[in-house]
This record gives sequence, structure tokens and C-alpha cells, in this order.
Amino acid sequence: MSDYLGAPLEAVGFQHASAGSLQIGCRVDCWLRTQASGGLEVRFEVFAEHSTIEAAAWLAEWLTGRTIDEASSVTGLWLAEATGMPVERRGDALCIEDALRLALGDET
Repeated sequence: MSDYLGAPLEAVGFQHASAGSLQIGCRVDCWLRTQASGGLEVRFEVFAEHSTIEAAAWLAEWLTGRTIDEASSVTGLWLAEATGMPVERRGDALCIEDALRLALGDET
């Protein structure tokens, strides 16, 4: 899980975006870049409760090696259902989606 969490040690080539805020209890930073193979490398830094951190790590692992089009198809609802997020935390999945989409905006 930790392989996909936290800011990259060297952010060269990564697009970065943030969504949410600490005040609302969920802030997500997303870093992504296209690898030489054409697939994505994705990392998330998450300031939220444990199920949100787990969902972001799962998504980063799922996205690794996939295409921009595949990443663009991700929705918060799909992520929440795929990872079994508790109903009361499903809004955090939208925060993860927002950070991903904002980072993809720079990549596409």
C-alpha cells in the first residue's frame, strides 16, 4: 500500500493536483505521469480517515500501467463500491476522483 501513497521523492515529470481541504476532513493530492511504456504512474497523498487512504492506495495500484482513457473513466461511486468504503465516507471517494481528474487535466 505504501508504494502508492505520499508525494513522489522526485516530482520530475509528475502532474500534481489537490482536492478537498483539511477543514472538511478530506484532502487528497494526486501525482501522475505517463511512463515510457505509455502506462500511468500514480501516487496519492491523503489526509482523511483510514478507509479513504486505503481506497486511494487501491486506486493508485489499479491505475498503475493503465492508460489516461482508463483513468478518465474512474468515478467516485465506482471507487467507493469497488473498495467497499463505508457509506458515511463515500463523499471522500468524490474527493479522490476530483484530485485525479484535476491532475489528468494537465496530462491530456
